Amino acid sequence: MTSGGSGGGSGSGDGSDSGDAEMPEMTVTLGHSGPEDITQHQHRAAVTFKKHIEDNTNGNFTVEISPGGALGSLREMVEQNQSGSIELVGSTAEGHIAPFYSNINVYALPYAFRNVEVANYVFDNEFGDKLWADFRDQTGLRMLTWYDNGGFRSFGVSGVEIESIEDMKGLDIRTMQIEAHQKLVSELGANPTPIDWNELYQAIDQGVVAGQENSIPTVISGDLHEVLDWIILDRHVFTMNFIHCNEDWFQDLPLYYQRLVLEGGRLASQEARMINRVQRERGVKTVEDAGVTVYDPPQDVINDFREATQEPVGELIRDEMDDPSMVDDMQEAIQQAEKDLGYQ
Repeated sequence: MTSGGSGGGSGSGDGSDSGDAEMPEMTVTLGHSGPEDITQHQHRAAVTFKKHIEDNTNGNFTVEISPGGALGSLREMVEQNQSGSIELVGSTAEGHIAPFYSNINVYALPYAFRNVEVANYVFDNEFGDKLWADFRDQTGLRMLTWYDNGGFRSFGVSGVEIESIEDMKGLDIRTMQIEAHQKLVSELGANPTPIDWNELYQAIDQGVVAGQENSIPTVISGDLHEVLDWIILDRHVFTMNFIHCNEDWFQDLPLYYQRLVLEGGRLASQEARMINRVQRERGVKTVEDAGVTVYDPPQDVINDFREATQEPVGELIRDEMDDPSMVDDMQEAIQQAEKDLGYQ
């Protein structure tokens, strides 16, 4: 991750070491919606962040983690983060950010990224610096941590099988509150149904919706493999999770604390990416062992999904964004990433 990749701007620390640094006592809250389990990326990121700060301040700067959505829905927590009543929020994804920052829709473009490596490279470098600085300016929140939310979103359903677009027709599919995802589901003939993450397990179990679209590690983190029967690995959209803080709170911190917050964010990203890499590798077996059929479709099926969705969803994304030129900027950044990483 680049040194400027924590949202850009001033106040990133002056290089003071802890021996001479100001270390007043303070306690802050980091809320997230994931389980209290360090083998899951949401909590692993939060614990890594907490440990780095507390270890380097002799416990003077305490981070209290509130997991499991105890502080409210993720949308409510974002609102609390903006107001400053919660200093830090983790486990938000693009759908939770979109109501507050429309340009996050940029990476909802279907089938835009070759793989996780390319996507992470794009958001760690120049394009990401621009996006996170714009996010900060428009929302008053500073992005500290970003990592793949288990890779790519795919469809998982209960009671039916999906092998082609035709099998999608008429299904009620849970989406996040993000219009690009809802448009994608609609273009495939299904019915997008926004439901909060903390209510999703019950909604599938009770038949309120036929299924959902998430990465396999996210499915596992929410125990959704207990209520799903079928996953088709169409890999339609890259998905991320974040930790962000209130910018006014950050700017009021002593410089040494600012530096620790930025460092903690970078370390949290690294740990969460490691966890997700392991989960991606092991996740298919985990869900299969739970009785879920995982179907990896041939390329012609993926092409059908892409042809049905990329153009109409791309148009919607541009219409929804404050700065639609970011779509072109991202596509250029993807090409550069593929070149830098040796894919071209």
